[in-house]
Amino acid sequence: MVTGDPGVSKPPNAASSEDDDFTAPMSHLTIGQQIQELSKQLQNTTEELHQQVRDKHGALLQQATHAGRFDAALNTLAEDVQRVRETGQRLKSQVDAQYQQVENQTQVLGRLHDVSHLLRSAGTLLTLTAKLKGTKDVLRQAELHFELGQLIEDKDLKDIDFIQQERAYVISSGQKIRNLTQMQLVTGLQERNQTQVVNALKIFMNFNTLEKSLDNLLATFIADMEQSLKECFAGNDISVLNKSPSHSTVAKPAQTRGPGKTPQLTTTQNFRAKFWKSLHWLLYDELYESCTQIKLLKVALEQVNQFGYTSESSDQCIPQRFWQQVQQLLRKSFDECLQHVTQTLQEGLSKLLTSARGLEQRLSGEFQFDNELFAPLEVGYVSKCAANLKACLAGVDLPGNETVDNFIRVASTELSAALIDTRLTNAIASVFTACGKELCTKLEAQIKLGADSKQVVDLPNLQQQQNTQLANVLFYYKDSVRRMLGDLKVQFEKTPGTARESIARSLEQADLLIGTILQQIMESIVTTISIIILSMHREPGLNTDRLSTTGASMYMKELQEFISRSWSHHIALFDDKQMTTKCGHELAKRCIELFLHNVSILRPLSTAGRQRLKQDCQHMEQALKPLCPNLAELGKPSRLLRAMSLLIVQTPRELVKQTIGEDSLVPSYIVLLLLFGHAGGDLQSPHTTANWSNERLIEWLDGHTAEREKLELISGALQRYRDNARRKNIQQYDEVYPMMVEYFEQALKAIP
Repeated sequence: MVTGDPGVSKPPNAASSEDDDFTAPMSHLTIGQQIQELSKQLQNTTEELHQQVRDKHGALLQQATHAGRFDAALNTLAEDVQRVRETGQRLKSQVDAQYQQVENQTQVLGRLHDVSHLLRSAGTLLTLTAKLKGTKDVLRQAELHFELGQLIEDKDLKDIDFIQQERAYVISSGQKIRNLTQMQLVTGLQERNQTQVVNALKIFMNFNTLEKSLDNLLATFIADMEQSLKECFAGNDISVLNKSPSHSTVAKPAQTRGPGKTPQLTTTQNFRAKFWKSLHWLLYDELYESCTQIKLLKVALEQVNQFGYTSESSDQCIPQRFWQQVQQLLRKSFDECLQHVTQTLQEGLSKLLTSARGLEQRLSGEFQFDNELFAPLEVGYVSKCAANLKACLAGVDLPGNETVDNFIRVASTELSAALIDTRLTNAIASVFTACGKELCTKLEAQIKLGADSKQVVDLPNLQQQQNTQLANVLFYYKDSVRRMLGDLKVQFEKTPGTARESIARSLEQADLLIGTILQQIMESIVTTISIIILSMHREPGLNTDRLSTTGASMYMKELQEFISRSWSHHIALFDDKQMTTKCGHELAKRCIELFLHNVSILRPLSTAGRQRLKQDCQHMEQALKPLCPNLAELGKPSRLLRAMSLLIVQTPRELVKQTIGEDSLVPSYIVLLLLFGHAGGDLQSPHTTANWSNERLIEWLDGHTAEREKLELISGALQRYRDNARRKNIQQYDEVYPMMVEYFEQALKAIP
């Protein structure tokens, strides 16, 4: 029953608040008054409800009508559901009856089918067994066994009595064929009979035992090799290892020495001789035989696959698996062998590598040992080589040629043995380089430096003689190393790597030490030559025409005598002719440079003086013969010296016709300095203008190689002359000055 508008309903907390507000004013009344008041209010509420019912009478009637209709619809729906349930029960009873009938018939048919299948299988087994008994071809028998395989394994057929005899015959026949095939496979591999191996593989594939057979075959190879390694490490004679080819799968293992048993040997040398002989045979012959059989097995597998047989075994996988197991066995054997065997392997690693590389070459590189396989043995071998090399230098403070000979002889032996392997060669080369550095360091400690070791005025003193001896020992060492590398050139070419280059680079230290000894002498020679050439400025008579133009000047005679004496007494004693030749060429170039600079600034000069200097240019070529017999090898400096013999006697007009630029033989600053020599006293030379001495100008020219800097120095002298002429109000310039200015401007423009 609806008593009010649902849209105006109030929450409970609001109602509670109104009750409190309603009862609060009556709290001071008596109980009777409160009852009267409540009755009055109740009466009001009742009237209000009646009024609301009257106001909403139509809506209430409509709701009551809808409720009746809804109740009738629900009753109708309940009746329909009941009828559907009754119909479903009738259908379920009919379906269950049909299903049970079909299920019974299906069970009967299933049993009939099973019986029929057993009869057919039994008939097939009997038929195939009869064919098996009637054929002598092993391959055909294997194919029949392939068809009989599932029948023999059928659990239901195992319970049928009348075929048990045939089943037993098939099982026994299969075992005999497998055993015979295993023997044929081993024999075929040993005799290189590919057809026999292929047939054996086909038979194993028909028996579904190819994977297992191959695993057994690989295990046999590894087991034989492991046994041979034990015999080898035990120090047994080669005859123990040299087994007949029939020792493989079907052969019974012979009684051999147990692993880890100490070999009973008379001497260490005897043990090592037998050990290396046996190990070489093991790697070079027995392992080669196994690898050859594996290669044949790979070819046979390829042929089997071509015939349509399929197998999980890969013809590429078999060689990889075999070689991986071989290397694992070798690694394990090297790690677990006795101490004396490990020491023998380390000290004779080169022999082991020789056998290993020989095997690789014999197998045409189809099987390659990992570089890391022999890495644990390298430490001991390298230590032994280092000890042998260091023993040659032990206790020697001043190495001589004999020490070098011993050192090179040992080094050649060690390198020759190690050249079978790139990694080992690089290691031995590093040891050789370190020991060679130690040799050079000992020689370096004996080198004398100082004023006494530089003098070139007198005969070589004791210190210089000792330095020369040290340099010759260094050269002998360098030459011996190069001869050693030349002797081993063919072996180095067969072994790729950087060993040869690293050894050759290590000789740079010897070159540096020889250069250090030579350099201090060369510096003294250059200093003395510079002083002698500078003395040309004090040469008498160069500014007079009464000077004889034949013969050499005094400074030139002194220079010739000094160069000849210093070279023969101090430089010619060095055995390193290549380095002395290089020093001689450098010294000759330096002499020419000093001579040209001094000649170009020499003034005043008379015509006779210029002719004398021309002769001096020719005598300079003779003076340089001890340094460089063929001056043409010097290149441009030689041509420049000959050009100077012509320039010194040319007139200013002829001088300014010289070519300017990069193609010019004579530098433009040389021509300008020569032009100063033709000018009068007012046109001073650049160094005179700067208040420099001749020595300082030569030093400045040596320290400033840029053409522009030298032209700027000359520009200052020309500017100074022009300013002085203007200040003195000179009407006429020196006749050479305009030509110099024009040539100077052309030279300045030609500079890039």
